[in-house]
Amino acid sequence: RLKFSSFVVFSILWLFVVYIPSAHWVWGNGFLGAMGVIDFAGGTVVHINAGIAGLVAALMLGARQGLGRENMSPFDLSLAVIGTGLLWVGWFGFNVMSAQTVEKISGLVAVNSLMAMVGGTLAALLFGKNDPGFVHNGPLAGLVAVCAGSDLMHPIGALIVGAVAGALFVQMFTLTQNRWKIDDVLGVWPLHGLCGAWGGIAAGIFGSKAFGGMGGVSLAGQCIGTVIGIAWALIGGFVVYGTLKLTLGLKLSAEEEYEGADLSVHKISATADREVSW
Repeated sequence: RLKFSSFVVFSILWLFVVYIPSAHWVWGNGFLGAMGVIDFAGGTVVHINAGIAGLVAALMLGARQGLGRENMSPFDLSLAVIGTGLLWVGWFGFNVMSAQTVEKISGLVAVNSLMAMVGGTLAALLFGKNDPGFVHNGPLAGLVAVCAGSDLMHPIGALIVGAVAGALFVQMFTLTQNRWKIDDVLGVWPLHGLCGAWGGIAAGIFGSKAFGGMGGVSLAGQCIGTVIGIAWALIGGFVVYGTLKLTLGLKLSAEEEYEGADLSVHKISATADREVSW
């Protein structure tokens, strides 16, 4: 339901206005890094930023037409399975190679990524009551949460962090959609925003030697870094999306949204039975 032109401009503005400054603060000898904030694979820099941006977008766009009145079930769960499977495999490369060089690669990061994924899957299976959508997002919740401290945690700590993230995602996605009526279609806010925030804080807990971690991390510093990351993403999200809403506009017309952006904007159908000669 978002205009494609606005999406393209948002992507450029978000990169330079919000993401790059936050990446510098943590990874580029900025003030958060100087405070000792740890973020090995982007739990704060990437996932909190993305999750908060998704929340702001959902709030400013409003709900889809017919939500709550029409059938909005997933189009094809097999595609969801394929997508999450690709992410499961790709995440090992993403997390492990956040070391930047071959010499710094750590097997602990790969093991912790696996353990967090398992924890997230089991928790989503339990709390989601076998719902396939939750089951396939549970491992992603665990993987998001372990990003920040994947090079510090004990594998059992990573399992716990992933399990908490899986349960958190199921509960908050349900609350967001059903009670708060915020139409975050893919659960970007609970999956990336909340699980990323939990992971940033959890790095300060399970990365400490008291919980079997490697140490060298401060819980207070992780909490401060997480709060600053959330606040910065919120401010940036409302500024960038607000500017676009006043200039280009954000939402497709009612007719375009009804037809779907694939047909009305990109002139291509997602399925053969709806293919139209334009």
